[in-house]
Amino acid sequence: MTKWFLALFLLASTHLSWGQKTIADSAINFFAISAELGLQVPFGDMADRFGAGGIAGGSIMYKSKENWTFEGNFGFLFGQNINEDTILKPLITEQNFIIGRDGNPADVLLYQRGFVATVRVGKIFPVIGPNPNSGIHLALGAGVMQHKIQIQDAFENIPQIAGEYKKGYDRLTNGFTLSQSIGYQHFSDYRFFNFYIGAEFYEGFTQNRRSLNFDTGLRDDRQRLDVVGSLVIRWYFPIYKRKPKEFYFY
Repeated sequence: MTKWFLALFLLASTHLSWGQKTIADSAINFFAISAELGLQVPFGDMADRFGAGGIAGGSIMYKSKENWTFEGNFGFLFGQNINEDTILKPLITEQNFIIGRDGNPADVLLYQRGFVATVRVGKIFPVIGPNPNSGIHLALGAGVMQHKIQIQDAFENIPQIAGEYKKGYDRLTNGFTLSQSIGYQHFSDYRFFNFYIGAEFYEGFTQNRRSLNFDTGLRDDRQRLDVVGSLVIRWYFPIYKRKPKEFYFY
């Protein structure tokens, strides 16, 4: 009797080991959320307006058992390098400053502000990495790009750019964008060390949305090609449907 019991126990143990699926040895499906930070460099028409800056944001991703990824991503664009810095020229005196309502020189700062929001479809190729869920990650997507020149009147002392008047100078621009990315996607065997590092590109087919630019006295309705290249690091927090070390039975 004892021999029969021992034989059944060994058979069951063998069956369990064959039926076990974990992130360490199998491609599994799960959701993940992420936070990202990176460097972005403008090209095309956007390089005439801005220099290098930063990008920060996050995403929600679903990864299938076949290593297809479906991801909604948002990236906030920011920077201090403004190439199109003559927008306030009509307000500058011969002494090269802007006079505030108190009759003294006023402090005005210009910043880059904007965002890219996309939906992406990608594929992880497990040619490198610790498990079948990690590897080279390629993705394509589409969405919306928007940017403007943020005008910061430090002490709100300049009536010419107060309230709605500021919109006549800020060059608000938006439109449809395409995106492409290539990088390395890493999902740890133990959930704790999950990241992506890669290069991402956006091509925005955009247009100025203001009815008039106050500094030129003209409407700018030309079509733009705004290109952004970025190097990003994204940290993922996977949400497994089941624990990765759980036994699955067939």
